[in-house]
Amino acid sequence: MSALRRFSSPSALFDAAFATGTLTTIATGGALLGLGWREGEAGRVFRLAGRALLERLGFASAAAPLSSVALGYLHHLTIATVWGVVLALFVLPWRGVARVLVTVGVAAGYVLLVTTVVPAPLRIGYGVTGNLSAAVPIGAALAVALLGGAWLSQGEPDR
Repeated sequence: MSALRRFSSPSALFDAAFATGTLTTIATGGALLGLGWREGEAGRVFRLAGRALLERLGFASAAAPLSSVALGYLHHLTIATVWGVVLALFVLPWRGVARVLVTVGVAAGYVLLVTTVVPAPLRIGYGVTGNLSAAVPIGAALAVALLGGAWLSQGEPDR
């Protein structure tokens, strides 16, 4: 039986992937808050990401501290959801132990990619998560969220 047959249609797979992507946004957001807390400011990662984005656009980020946090948070919502949906498309079709192995491999692959080739604007956490010590908590949050999303996609059993 094909791994993709578990979903009744491609749209069911994409619905489950979007729900899982939303869950990864929440989980990685918590990990980013934890990374900031470790440095003494919970919103630090969002502030730094927003400042970098504002400076890329040619604005003085120091003049708009609240705007930088908001922009950093919006960046996180967008990037984390996209990564979550894409990675969920790899994980959701699998079942059982294979799903766990694929999830661990996908999360490890994400960590490897963001620490080597993915540019800062496309990373969850922008440039703050470009080193191994910051990328590993994000990878762990991704793995847990992807497994949780796969569990949620099971839906209610047929009665």
